[in-house]
Amino acid sequence: MVVQRYAPADPGLALTDPALYTHGDPHAVWARLRRECPVSWHDEPGHEGFWAVTTYAEGLDVLADFRRFSSTRGTFLRPNLSDPFPGGGRMMTLTDPPRHGVLRGVLGRLFTPRASRSFQDRTKEVAHRLIGSVTDAGTCDFVNDVAARYPLAVTAELLGVAPDDVDRIASYTSTAADNIVDIDGSTAQQAHLEVLQYYAEVLEDRRSRPGDDVVSAFALAQAEGLDISDEEIILTCDNLVVAAGETTRQVTGAGLLALMDAPEQAEALRRGEISRRRAVEEMLRWSAPVNHIMRTALTDTEIAGAPIRAGQAVSVWLPSLNRDESVFERPMEFRLDRHPNRHASFGGGGHFCIGAPLARLMISALLDELVDERIEITLAGPPRRIPSYITGGLDRLPVTVTSR
Repeated sequence: MVVQRYAPADPGLALTDPALYTHGDPHAVWARLRRECPVSWHDEPGHEGFWAVTTYAEGLDVLADFRRFSSTRGTFLRPNLSDPFPGGGRMMTLTDPPRHGVLRGVLGRLFTPRASRSFQDRTKEVAHRLIGSVTDAGTCDFVNDVAARYPLAVTAELLGVAPDDVDRIASYTSTAADNIVDIDGSTAQQAHLEVLQYYAEVLEDRRSRPGDDVVSAFALAQAEGLDISDEEIILTCDNLVVAAGETTRQVTGAGLLALMDAPEQAEALRRGEISRRRAVEEMLRWSAPVNHIMRTALTDTEIAGAPIRAGQAVSVWLPSLNRDESVFERPMEFRLDRHPNRHASFGGGGHFCIGAPLARLMISALLDELVDERIEITLAGPPRRIPSYITGGLDRLPVTVTSR
């Protein structure tokens, strides 16, 4: 039985209501929970009960402590948490140590900061080409015409996607993310199945023709005796390609909207008065790619005095951590020169985003194009937010890009 004082007093603080993310103010809800009930129990309609952690220190503790909180039961809330999660214990993101370290270790050299810097010229070329394609072309949807196409166009080779397949796989990954009002949505699942089938074929090809990509790295490790199944490889590749697209898409979409609302900061960035590195980190803090990450308690324990029972779901709300008043000065303000900026947008602990160096590089290259003095970007219609308690950000941002 959950102690009553850890339940929010107001039933309107429902975190799984899609309307909160399309028409409501989730940041106001998270702020109230931080003040009144930072570790709260939620028993919401259509969902099994779960804990919500909304403060920075407690949230990062949960994400780092794999001995108390497991990833194998799923990393996102779902209506029926009792059902086994597809890929649990087999996909890299759904494993705990030591298995997680084994799978991550295979890919380590491909995602180091040094390896990511080899993509610098590619990120600049793709960003320039995509912005050029929508300049003086009338109204475009920045999210789908630029931000959704950009990540895979840069990382296709690394992720084992053939150039001719980039648009198709990008469409699948966008669908997989946009339709997860809940993680079991049929449209999202079908998109994942398409990606899984694609990688099954790529894996067979890489066994005879290895390259310098994630699929080849897994295939070679398997051939050298690593105990890893084809299913684990394919599931992990699906996770990587979806995550690679969503991080940059959501951060740059919401970041551009914030820049248009703060033209004086955009101008200061353009003049070199604000460092690109700090600006990238603030864009990441401002719009975490996912709203929450879930763990499952392995034992009876507590978080900040709240009694957590073994088997209960514990969700950590990343946008709330990024606006924790005890960590960030004036957290509700978008400040490109913010420093320090220890945001939680890449998660924490052993599951800290493996692609973080490459994501930062891609965001930086696209940001250079967005504040280029030769173009002007104006809002051309109402933005639309994703109706999901899982994925953060926008699914539509109409803009016009014109030459100065």
